Amino acid sequence: MRLDKDQALKLRLSGKSYNQISNLLKIPKSTLSVWLKDVPLSEKAKSVIKSRTNELAVSKLIERNKNQTVLASQRHEVIYKQATKEAKNLLDNPLFITGVSLYWAEGYKKGWTDSKWKSIDFANADSEMIAIMMLFFKKFLNIKEYKIKIQIMLHDEQNSQKALDYWRNITKVPKENFFKPCCVISKASNGKIKNKLEYGTVHIRINDVQAFFRLAGWIDSLKAKFI
Repeated sequence: MRLDKDQALKLRLSGKSYNQISNLLKIPKSTLSVWLKDVPLSEKAKSVIKSRTNELAVSKLIERNKNQTVLASQRHEVIYKQATKEAKNLLDNPLFITGVSLYWAEGYKKGWTDSKWKSIDFANADSEMIAIMMLFFKKFLNIKEYKIKIQIMLHDEQNSQKALDYWRNITKVPKENFFKPCCVISKASNGKIKNKLEYGTVHIRINDVQAFFRLAGWIDSLKAKFI
C-alpha cells in the first residue's frame, strides 16, 4: 500500500474528515473517496465525526446570525437617518409633536439600543391619550388596522368584558385584535389595591421594526429642536 494511502487510512479510522485528511496530506478529496469509501469506521470514529459536524454546523449558524445582526443594524441606521430628515417637515404639526412627545415619555424604547425586541409598545390608562396615539400611529406611521394589537392589564376583581368593550370603543380596533386581558396583582399590595383603575391599563402593540426606528429618529429630531 502507498505510504500516503496508509496514512490516509489511519487518519480516517481516527475520525478525521476527508477535508482534514486532504489538508494534512495534500491529497484530493476525490482520491480519498476512492481509497476510503469502503473503510468501516468504529463507533468512536463515527462519534468524533458526528461531533465535529455538529460543531461546524453550530459555528456556521452563529456566524450567519452575526452577519444578519450586522445587516439588520445597518438597515435600522438607514431608517433612523431618513426619519430624522423627514421629521424636519413635520415638527410644526401639533398631532405629530404630541404623538412623538407622548411616545418619548410613555413608549417602549429599549430596543433602539440593546434589547432584541424591536416593536412599538405604548401603555397608558388615559383613554384620551390612547385615542390620540391611535390617530398618530395611523396618520404618520401609516399603520394598518391588522397590525395593531391591544393588551389590557387588569386587577383580579375587575370585569374583563366591561374593560374590553370600553377599550374597543376607544381604539376602534376589532375584538380579534385584542389579546386575552391579563390580570395582575402586585405582591407588595397583599391583594389589596387602592384606587384601582376601572378599565385597567392598555398596551398598544405594533410589530413593525421600520416604524419602531422611525420613531427613534423622530424623537431625536424633536430633542434637537428644543435642546
